[in-house]
Amino acid sequence: MGVTMKEIAERAGVHPSTVDKVVHHRVGVSDEVRARVQAIINELSYTPNPSGRVLQRQGKVYRISAILVQVDALPYLKKGIERGVKEQTGFDIEVSYAVTGFQEAKRQSEYIDKAINEQSDGIILSPINADCVRRAINRAANVGIPVITTDSDIDGSRRTCCVSIDSARASRIAGRLMGQFLNGNGKIAIISSAIETENNNYYVQMREQGFTDFLKVEYPQIEIVSRVESFENPQITYEKTVQLLAEQPNLRGIYITCGGVAQVGRALIETGRANDVRVLCYEDYPEIVELMRQGVVDWTLGGEKDEQGALPVKLIMDQLVFGRKPVIDRIFTDIRILVKECFS
Repeated sequence: MGVTMKEIAERAGVHPSTVDKVVHHRVGVSDEVRARVQAIINELSYTPNPSGRVLQRQGKVYRISAILVQVDALPYLKKGIERGVKEQTGFDIEVSYAVTGFQEAKRQSEYIDKAINEQSDGIILSPINADCVRRAINRAANVGIPVITTDSDIDGSRRTCCVSIDSARASRIAGRLMGQFLNGNGKIAIISSAIETENNNYYVQMREQGFTDFLKVEYPQIEIVSRVESFENPQITYEKTVQLLAEQPNLRGIYITCGGVAQVGRALIETGRANDVRVLCYEDYPEIVELMRQGVVDWTLGGEKDEQGALPVKLIMDQLVFGRKPVIDRIFTDIRILVKECFS
């Protein structure tokens, strides 16, 4: 006969409902009591009955807060989240969306606190790299709310897990592609969200740093002549790309670590430079695929944004319903190297 919640409650000197809250990571238990109960759970190797939990939970409405950023990835992450909800058959899941601007870290932290105050069952977050966001994530963790980061990560926080591409690996792949296509020499530019680390996208920074470090070692004759900050703003991206092309008549390549590929393509076409500047970017959004068909974008690294939206829903529900936390804290989606012929 397995251990029961009642037996754990008796050993801990608490009511069985308190044990239930600890097991299901719900609020309403002090840190001291939670630690005492969890220690007994671990000692006795208690695991709840999965089938019983499913039956018990099927009448509950699960509320997930999706806190995202206004960037090109937004509609594709939303689509993935909705797919993830549909795949959780038998459960009633409500998703509320909150969207911030690219660098609105304070507002993002306020949305996290709002989710905590409203006792959301889980949070899906596209994190802005800022201390106020870290602290808000930790507050959610303190009350037992699982936080799954998507599309990017944030170091130094107690988020449950991250679902994204392996940006460090992707940056090296990008460096190899650019180096080989340019035969190891030439002038290139990098278009990225922002230069400063605070209030930025952690993985966009990683894509840039890994790329530049790789080129220094493998292709030292390739010169990075300009870094353009787009701030994930379409008009700024377009105007700065036009300026870049005017200032760099011998530019041979552009590496885009962030969104705004459509605006870069527009600038290249309008200035007549689309045939002599090689472009490497991320994702296979429709506008990027069209630019590839036109020969404006040469390669892109697809990262399965749909899966980056769907999988966090499953991870949250696995924890809430079955008590199963992710066994690893980073889950990487596949990186696909795509060229024009992939879409013909």
